[in-house]
Amino acid sequence: MKSFKLLAGSVIFLGSMALAIPGFAGERGAKGEWRHHGGFEGHGGKRIENLLDLTDAQKATLKTQRDAQESTREARQAKIAAAHDALAAAVEAGANDAELSALAETLGKLHAEQVLAGAKARTAFIGVLTDEQKQKLAELKAKREERRNAREDRHNRSNSPGDV
Repeated sequence: MKSFKLLAGSVIFLGSMALAIPGFAGERGAKGEWRHHGGFEGHGGKRIENLLDLTDAQKATLKTQRDAQESTREARQAKIAAAHDALAAAVEAGANDAELSALAETLGKLHAEQVLAGAKARTAFIGVLTDEQKQKLAELKAKREERRNAREDRHNRSNSPGDV
């Protein structure tokens, strides 16, 4: 029972980590499946290009990097989907803890690869920026964090026990 709780907790944790990764945000397609836009272009890419005032050479370098990562990203996403489906099927079939643990470990490793690839892509992105652009990016991040904290504070105040 303890190993099942550990397994379930790790699957939930790793699944939430995958949702936190930017760059895989997309929109629903005709059949309800998620369509991924490759991150930079699909999730505020044009906006960040303008905010950081990227040069044409920087834009071309970043596009080359994204294009190079596309096939491995799609393959990794397919492996994650297959591993997730296998784990769900095993749970439905009533598999034992050892089988579930092995499937969850596989899924966890795939998610870890995904997180690592995202970190490498982020490092490559930052490597293209000038010092001024890096400073501007840090300022934008700080402003975004302030807004997020303000939203959390408003949410916590509106859901406080005294409001009931």
